[in-house]
Amino acid sequence: FVNMNDGLNELKKIINERKSRQFKKNQVIYYEGDKGNGLYLLLSGRVKTVKLAEDGREFMTGIFNTDEYLGAHAMLTNDAYSDTATALEDSTLCLIPKDSVDKLINLYPDISREFIKILANDIREKEEQLLQLAYNSVRKKMAEAILRLHKLPGNNVEGFKITREDLAAMAGMATETVSRTLSDFKDEGLIEKKGSTIHVIDEMRLGKMKN
Repeated sequence: FVNMNDGLNELKKIINERKSRQFKKNQVIYYEGDKGNGLYLLLSGRVKTVKLAEDGREFMTGIFNTDEYLGAHAMLTNDAYSDTATALEDSTLCLIPKDSVDKLINLYPDISREFIKILANDIREKEEQLLQLAYNSVRKKMAEAILRLHKLPGNNVEGFKITREDLAAMAGMATETVSRTLSDFKDEGLIEKKGSTIHVIDEMRLGKMKN
């Protein structure tokens, strides 16, 4: 007999039995259009997902941290990946085969609930991101992007590192506009910036940025 709520433990067993793979900074994990043949679990490091527009510009669709899953939508819908995943820093990932995940979903309701939650959160974040890109001013889009990065685990004490290009892809603006807006924020005492490291000084004023 199967304990119907023991799926997460079974998933942990599969993860422990799988070999992890190392990815260097800027190394691609999977490309947009590749077939989703499994579920990636981020064991350490940080990964970004980007979508390429027809004019060649990148749009960042997500940033993933330790213990988060990548490629869930493509695997569950049996579709190709809708974006490209790249390591933002040296990272370790585990690929859980699609067959193994399918068996767990069919056997254990708690696994099904977990992936429904992952997909629901992903849809909500994408909707919020699209609304911000469509209706927010340059300054508000930049403030929202900075706060989103600031609130990621490990970022709110010593600041975070991000390139102008990645910040532009995340906020949906040109790199020149990113540089100009960051300089304005620095002059206004909202952030500190040293090289590619940004430290938030006034989270409240950033959060209340006028549109």
